[in-house]
Amino acid sequence: MLMGGGAAEPKAPVETDPWLPTGAPMAAEIPRPPANPACSFDGRVCVHPAPGVSPAVARKALAALENAYRKLVDVLQLPAPLTDGGLGGSNALDLYLNADGSGALRSEHDAPEVTRFDSASAFCVLDGPALLERQATVCVGEAIAWRLDAGTTPAVRRGYAAHLWHIVGSPTALDDEELDDAQLHPELGLLRGALLFDLLDERRGQGHLAALGTALLGAAASKTAPNAWQWDNEPDVFDVLRHTLGDTPRKMAEVMGDLAVTRAFMDSRVRFDWSLPLSSLPRRVASQRAIYPTGSMYVWLGLDQPMQGETLAFQAEWEAPVTFYWTLVVVDAAGNELRRIAAPFKERATHVEQQLVNLEGAVGVIVVGMNLGGVDLAHPFDPDVTPAEPHECTVYLTKL
Repeated sequence: MLMGGGAAEPKAPVETDPWLPTGAPMAAEIPRPPANPACSFDGRVCVHPAPGVSPAVARKALAALENAYRKLVDVLQLPAPLTDGGLGGSNALDLYLNADGSGALRSEHDAPEVTRFDSASAFCVLDGPALLERQATVCVGEAIAWRLDAGTTPAVRRGYAAHLWHIVGSPTALDDEELDDAQLHPELGLLRGALLFDLLDERRGQGHLAALGTALLGAAASKTAPNAWQWDNEPDVFDVLRHTLGDTPRKMAEVMGDLAVTRAFMDSRVRFDWSLPLSSLPRRVASQRAIYPTGSMYVWLGLDQPMQGETLAFQAEWEAPVTFYWTLVVVDAAGNELRRIAAPFKERATHVEQQLVNLEGAVGVIVVGMNLGGVDLAHPFDPDVTPAEPHECTVYLTKL
């Protein structure tokens, strides 16, 4: 279960293909900068201003870090970041603040804890005092992720932390830019910014803020051998999600397809590959960009003429070995979903057909196709298998 209490049960070994990667490199990419701590009164967080950072900016950064820690740990009751044993001059979570730079935030781990599961303390480096409230929250969020599952992929870790910011903070220009960029490129998948965790929380959350994402990360924790050069991120968050759905490929496909449809109705609208009028049918169109795992293709069919009892026929084809999940969504004049119908899901297929009738009151149909990824049936989508391979697809629409 995702939401359980008590001690975690020992996990059975996960069989992996020796030819496929299991996680990101274990070696730290950036060393801890020199310590120059300015710490909170309770000793839970410290800011280390580099030369050139004014005392006023350092105080603002410390206040932002204190506020983020309080919201995530004290209010949301998320697990506190692990203490670092004095590596930053104290046991506090450390944020190293540079005087200038791009405003990018990076988190890094210390030596993993000797426990049953991969867990590590962490620190953050912020290149310039930009968006302090946001970046401080992401810093604390990533430090929590390092504790929950040190072996998770960087994209998942950042997505979880950004999701926490969306819960406790106010959207910034950077958040809007990240979302707009992700929606402009739906073919690149859901592991962009907080998109995956935001959509899962909207569709599958039970009303407890941040609980679903936190439970997924905690349940995905594994144990990497001390002499390994890469993290053993098996199971990953997608494995956990599949397991909670009974390890049924159809159910996992339905959940992922639902996320793809939900994405189409976000405030920041997704890019459509094609916009076709009904009067132009029959038409066959190809995806304008190759689609990566968890990425989607969207086609808009505008009903510019009455159907008059006719049936809309849909057909899609795609490249092996991946599977696509296709949904037809009927939309009204206000842009709301009237109903949807999923095309038959076939694990081994590269072709699917579906018919749609009764389009009264509709102004259009959205065709949504998601690439579920995976190497083969025995190896479903794994975020650690990089570089990911994109695939092409085509959509055919006609009236019968």
